[in-house]
Amino acid sequence: MSAERRRPPRRTGRQGARRARDRHVEYYLEPTQADMAGLAGLVERGSLRPVVQELLPLSDAAKAHELSESGRVRGKVVLVP
Repeated sequence: MSAERRRPPRRTGRQGARRARDRHVEYYLEPTQADMAGLAGLVERGSLRPVVQELLPLSDAAKAHELSESGRVRGKVVLVP
């Protein structure tokens, strides 16, 4: 797996003040097929559990987009057919 380290985006205003004490580093990964198979195995064994906040029908794509951009999502928003 290749990884690229990037600095987090600069934040301003109240959000920036709240986040100024947070320390984190973002990594952007390009997983291989073997990496994905390994992750699938972890999920199947229950060692890795994805966090899903909302399951929405595809017809609610606009609502899913609004939720994602609200900044209040703790997990993934998943669209189902």
